[in-house]
Amino acid sequence: MKKINLFRFWTQWGLIPRLMAAVGGAVIAAGGVQTALLVAEGAGEHSARLRREQTETLVFLAPLVADQALVGDYEAVSQLLKGQVKKAQTDRFVWTDKDGKQVIAQDVPDKLDAPTWFVRLAPIPVFEESVEVTAGGVGYGTLSAWMTPVKSYNRLWQQFTKQLQILSVTLFLMLQFIWLIFRGNLGTLRMLVEGANRFSQGDHGVRITPEGAPEVGLAAEAFNNMANNIEGLISSLAKSESKSRLLATIVEQSSEAIWTTDLAGNITSWNAGAAAMFGYGPSEAIGHALKVTQSTPEAEQERLQRLAKGEKFAYDAKAMTASGGAIDIQVALAPLLDEGNRSIGRIAVARDVTQHKRSEEALRFARETAEAANQAKSSFLARMSHEIRTPMNGVLGMTELLLETGLTSSQRKYAETVQRSGKNLLGIINDLLDFSKIEAGKLELENVDMDLRRTIEDIAELLAERAHAKGLDVACSIPPGLVTDVRGDPLRLGQVLTNLVGNAIKFTEKGGVVIRVSSVAQTPQTVSIRFEVKDTGIGISRESQGRIFKEFSQADGSTTRKHGGSGLGLAISKQLVEMMGGEIRVESEPGVGSTFWFTASFERQATSREGATTLIGRLAGVRALIVDANAVSSSILRAQISNWEMSAWVAETPKQAVDLLAQAASRGAPYDVALIDLRLPGMDAEQLARTIRGRADMAKVRLIMLTRRHVDAKHARDSGFDACLVKPVRQTALYDCLVNVMAGRAAEISSPAVVHKPVLEASAAMRGEILLVEDNVINQQVALGILQIKGYSVTIANNGREALDMWARHNFDLILMDCAMPEMDGYEATREIRTREQASGKRVPIVALTANAMAHDRDECLSAGMDDHLAKPFSMQAMQEMLDRWIPVSTVAVPRPAERQAKQVLDRQVLDELSRMLGGGKQDMLASLINLYLAESPKLLDELKRAAGAGDAREIARVAHSLKSCSANVGAMALSRYCAELVEVAKRGDAAEARRMVPTLESEHVSVREALSVEFESLNATKEFTSNSRTG
Repeated sequence: MKKINLFRFWTQWGLIPRLMAAVGGAVIAAGGVQTALLVAEGAGEHSARLRREQTETLVFLAPLVADQALVGDYEAVSQLLKGQVKKAQTDRFVWTDKDGKQVIAQDVPDKLDAPTWFVRLAPIPVFEESVEVTAGGVGYGTLSAWMTPVKSYNRLWQQFTKQLQILSVTLFLMLQFIWLIFRGNLGTLRMLVEGANRFSQGDHGVRITPEGAPEVGLAAEAFNNMANNIEGLISSLAKSESKSRLLATIVEQSSEAIWTTDLAGNITSWNAGAAAMFGYGPSEAIGHALKVTQSTPEAEQERLQRLAKGEKFAYDAKAMTASGGAIDIQVALAPLLDEGNRSIGRIAVARDVTQHKRSEEALRFARETAEAANQAKSSFLARMSHEIRTPMNGVLGMTELLLETGLTSSQRKYAETVQRSGKNLLGIINDLLDFSKIEAGKLELENVDMDLRRTIEDIAELLAERAHAKGLDVACSIPPGLVTDVRGDPLRLGQVLTNLVGNAIKFTEKGGVVIRVSSVAQTPQTVSIRFEVKDTGIGISRESQGRIFKEFSQADGSTTRKHGGSGLGLAISKQLVEMMGGEIRVESEPGVGSTFWFTASFERQATSREGATTLIGRLAGVRALIVDANAVSSSILRAQISNWEMSAWVAETPKQAVDLLAQAASRGAPYDVALIDLRLPGMDAEQLARTIRGRADMAKVRLIMLTRRHVDAKHARDSGFDACLVKPVRQTALYDCLVNVMAGRAAEISSPAVVHKPVLEASAAMRGEILLVEDNVINQQVALGILQIKGYSVTIANNGREALDMWARHNFDLILMDCAMPEMDGYEATREIRTREQASGKRVPIVALTANAMAHDRDECLSAGMDDHLAKPFSMQAMQEMLDRWIPVSTVAVPRPAERQAKQVLDRQVLDELSRMLGGGKQDMLASLINLYLAESPKLLDELKRAAGAGDAREIARVAHSLKSCSANVGAMALSRYCAELVEVAKRGDAAEARRMVPTLESEHVSVREALSVEFESLNATKEFTSNSRTG
């Protein structure tokens, strides 16, 4: 019962009393245990010490007492023992001699200060000990000592009382600290209690200021957080209730139909929107099912299964209204769940989509109409492309063939005008096709290995002649560290650059055009390049800059605009640049010039090539002087050669150049080489070269001419130049030229590289046999003329069926197949040939010749089994490149002299046609023509041999071209073809190869002269016979 009362008493205590009682009890218990241990240990220590001291005292006194007892001085013994009693802890000494006489020394007894309970708690015994006193082995008596524990008890009691005092003070201080510490925290705890009471009574704004210990502060913060959360929940609940009321209002007032049904499908709630949509009031709808048409039992069952799985979904249906009509609705269904998450029905939201369905149907019809129109446009474009390209092939092909014949200067000018106009028209057609393909999203970019430097220099070189004709410079600035070995579409990149550079040339009357390239950003896998085309032309106004990238737009939009063009070039360029992951912009000021720039992203090639330009050591330390009045050209040239560790200086005038050369020579550090532009103010390059060569102090400087046109090599050397370079200068050509000149080797005149490779002279039979499948007579003549000029034997088939018959009877090296033909088109003929080839295992190359230039046309040709595609109109160059791919020239053997003598050197058809043109009565004119050839052609051959000996490629090309034309006029077609090939080699600048071809050409010329001599004698004999007949 007492335990229960004590427990209740304990539970009624507050925190501080409990803590103080617990701490006090713990301190008292710990102190009591410590004190008891101390007392017990003290008693043991005192007992041991008393015994030890008593033994030591007896051992000390025994000899002293023996000395006095030996002489019988008992008074001295008494004094000795009394003195020792006062000093030691011993209470009593007794000396008893052998006769029983005693001497007693006893101290005054000490008062016991320790209480009896303490003495019982720590018992210390009374110690009594005796020792025999002897001297010389003779015993004289016994010395005894008694020691009481009173003094030990008193000392031990003093230690005990001190320990209790320390324990009391410690307990007092600890309780005071506890009170002080918790007195501040109790305020916070009381506020927590009060705050909780207030919060429970509805005061949700109450908060506690954290004070006191961190734990109490955390409790206050926890209370505040709890209060915030609860207050937020209450606020959210209030908002939810408000939203619920608002939602109920919205549902009721919504224009969309919202209703719920039970599991049987009967309506349990029906809003005003549903009543308005279906025409049934709530009283009419609730308890009934909504009538839905176009819904099968299977579909309904599927919806029920999906709802059972808890899915939410939507479906389209038709529903009946109260008026008996049907409307299109879109229904969203969701399961209706109770508090136990069990399905008790479903909720539906429906929209009237009748008008939307009608709009969709109209849109679908409009889309189909637009697609049909677009298809019709594409078909029309393809058809018109085919129809235009077919006559264009005749115009351009025949014009090219015409230019290969001997023409007067006026006739050649007219023919070249026709050719240029045809190419311009073809360019416009190609722009339209490109734009249409981009617009339709059918244009795809290639991703092949390419050399950016070569692509850019090719474009500059291609357009340089047009610029030079206007007196303009074209230059390329490509930094040495630029990543040029990339993967991309070189054709489309070239198309953009060609358009921008071509426009710059077109709209610039003086100055020049500069192509600059720089790196924008690069990663280990990709590189982003900025291309910039800057001109000094007429410029573009700010108003016009906003529209020039739109289709069919130019800065000059008037109908009488000066420069012409389709207005599609920049629009196509913009879209191509965007396809290459970049952007295109223009910066321009009227009257100053324009800068068009664009960016493009490329992949890096897996491995990079190292060109000759990396061989810096071969030109390191060479001192060069650039003499050029054009600051842009000279700065670009200086940057190029500085990359090879050369030292470069620039002179803008001939006088400045002579002064710099003289100053350098006088310092003992002359220039090693001078690059001199052909056009200089006040003195041309040749005069400057002669001046330099005429002075002893600078005569040893190597001179390189920079020219915009081909220069006679001998003439250039006679003027004092060691080499010539044609602008724009390719970096590799510049490097090679400098290396050759510095090595003391004569450098050939550098000219733009010929795109196509020269073909070897061979007979038609050895060149290859080609089956030409073409139904259009004009196209037949164009292809036949080109192929015959190139030295091929040609068989013509007018349709696919004839082609199959000819192919079956003869082995051809190549088939040129038109696609659209009567009876059997090229696709069907190709498929039939491929099927028949499976039995023999042989495959003849088939190349499509078609006027359809769309990408899908090429794909269709390839899928039919054709190997390549050549779009009409095609040039000799395009035809030759295609032929070289499929009938490699390396497989053509050059005929031996014996074989050449055996073949026919004259084409009788040409001579017969020439005879018919002159008329039967003018055979003497034909004889005169042949005689003129026999007299003049040897002179041309001599000029050709001299030019070959001098290594003058330009002169070789000029003379070979003349010999080609006049040889074709007299039927020497094989010789004419060989001359044409020699022209191509010479134009490429390969004088050494041209020199090797001259002996073969000379041999052919001997055969032609012999054949023509026979023909001439035959004509003269006929003339004499006719004259004699008339005389007779």
